[in-house]
Amino acid sequence: MGDFLAKFENFLFDILGLVLPGLVFLLILASPACLLDITKIPQKFIDASYILSALVTFSRILKEYWANNLNIILSIASILSYLLGHFIKVFSIIIYDFLSTVFDKTINKFTGYLYNETKGFVIRNPQNRFYIFLQTLFSPVKSTILKVFTFNSPSYFSENDPLRTACVNIINQRLSTTYPDKWYSIYKFATMINGQESQRSLAGNYLAKYNLYRSLSFIFLFTAIYYKCFLNAASLYISPELTKIASLFLITSLLLWFTFNYKFKRYWTLCGNETLVSLYYFLNKKKLNES
Repeated sequence: MGDFLAKFENFLFDILGLVLPGLVFLLILASPACLLDITKIPQKFIDASYILSALVTFSRILKEYWANNLNIILSIASILSYLLGHFIKVFSIIIYDFLSTVFDKTINKFTGYLYNETKGFVIRNPQNRFYIFLQTLFSPVKSTILKVFTFNSPSYFSENDPLRTACVNIINQRLSTTYPDKWYSIYKFATMINGQESQRSLAGNYLAKYNLYRSLSFIFLFTAIYYKCFLNAASLYISPELTKIASLFLITSLLLWFTFNYKFKRYWTLCGNETLVSLYYFLNKKKLNES
């Protein structure tokens, strides 16, 4: 049963973390071809645009091979989705590490410093009712801005810090060692126990969703830029009706980026929290059964 669960988790990880993002990315790349009749665009404009040239080539391949070679097309799409999933996963890590450095470790800290200095200069009395009213009123705005412009998240909920300390103390006591109080070491130790002891945990499920949502967040950030470039390149050949709702594509892409940007950070914390709680439970399971 343990082997089956491990294989299922690996399968779920590959499908959610690699194949699905790759498939979504492929569909987004191809979607502009459905929005206009490429045959009506003069060749000189196609040759002058990388996006239009790629869309024309893709459209011709589908028209020539789709009807007679459906199984081959689907097989190639599946392989490409898997390979693109790896590409998206790696680049999403790189992009979000960069954004974390720029915003979380630099701009956000400087902005927070300016905010605290300005608040202390303007409002001398924190108990002022008007100050309390403004603080309450703008609290949701501040929370939303932080969700948009932060790209890092805690490894687990801060209120579970005592569980982490207790786990490390129990491990050192039972093994007569000095196991490092480093989160990655604790996480790997807990993961190994879950696998060896066939202990049920949602950590693997949360980790798969974390990878999926981070990749989707990266994809829809790319989509906003991609559609902006496409609309600029094909603006003369897009129908007036489509032009009117062009901004809707960009807004929807940005909203989806915000949604998955928030969710991937949350599931990273949920994964770590589930791992920590399952480790604490395992280390104290004997006492729980005796009580």
